[in-house]
Amino acid sequence: MDKKWLVSMLGAGAMAVSAGAWAQQSMSTVPNFYLGAEVGQADFGSEDDTSFKIIGGYQFHRKIAAEAGYGLLFDKGGNEVTALEVVAVGMFPVMDKLSVIGKLGFANVEVDTSAGSDDKTELTYGLGVQYDFTRNLGARAQWQRYDTDNEVDVLSVGIVYRF
Repeated sequence: MDKKWLVSMLGAGAMAVSAGAWAQQSMSTVPNFYLGAEVGQADFGSEDDTSFKIIGGYQFHRKIAAEAGYGLLFDKGGNEVTALEVVAVGMFPVMDKLSVIGKLGFANVEVDTSAGSDDKTELTYGLGVQYDFTRNLGARAQWQRYDTDNEVDVLSVGIVYRF
């Protein structure tokens, strides 16, 4: 009985100081709030334009975050498309610093044309990757779709700063 107790205690001690345990513990020190900026190419109908977006979020867990953003998706030829969005972000680590991200949420999309303006809350979703250079700084590349009457697809790259 004494040998089993000793082996159990040594095994528990080895697990407590293992690399996996340290990796799990170090992720809890990653800052939860983040801000970011993105620039990309937006397709609106048969036209495309440069898009800009600012984002802010809170990471609840290593794999789950909530994010809000405002973007100027399209501004060309008298047509302007802006979006105010709230999305859930799933982060799936592939390697130590590389994650696949998925977004799903709602966006209030405002389309201003020469014929008038339209303001609707629509579904938005996207896929991408995020590479973390440090615990505070990361880069993203992603595709995101805004389901409006004329779907808007955005391919973008951006930076994320955690604090």
